[in-house]
Amino acid sequence: MRQSTISEISRSLIEIAWYFGPRGLNGECCENLTMPEFIALDKVASAPNCPVQDVGYSLGFTKSGATRIVNRLEKKGYVEKVKSHKDARVCCLEITKSGEQVLVSIDLRYMEQFHALVSKMPEHSFVDIVEMLSAMAKALKS
Repeated sequence: MRQSTISEISRSLIEIAWYFGPRGLNGECCENLTMPEFIALDKVASAPNCPVQDVGYSLGFTKSGATRIVNRLEKKGYVEKVKSHKDARVCCLEITKSGEQVLVSIDLRYMEQFHALVSKMPEHSFVDIVEMLSAMAKALKS
């Protein structure tokens, strides 16, 4: 792949990440959550009885960094700490009803924003876009 092509892809991804990430919706990320808090809450929602350490892995943070984020989520009422069913020494997290509601609200807002974006794009390119973005996300996680 040519250097100019890689550069163009890189710049486009930065712009997309900025638009859907920290810049968010009119300068807001996700309701009253920071982007790391949103990612952590999403991780807890997708993994029942989620260890705090798993939240750290998903963010690329240390356990202490993850603990600080989890403490903020707990203070906001979005998660609760529970003991692991397998090992009582391990602190796990469960999402609360408020946490579920805020994720639904965020998803709806981002879907509206994304719908407005894709309505400006050729319809035939959707399949290619989905495949490419899914492949990139998978490669980043591996």
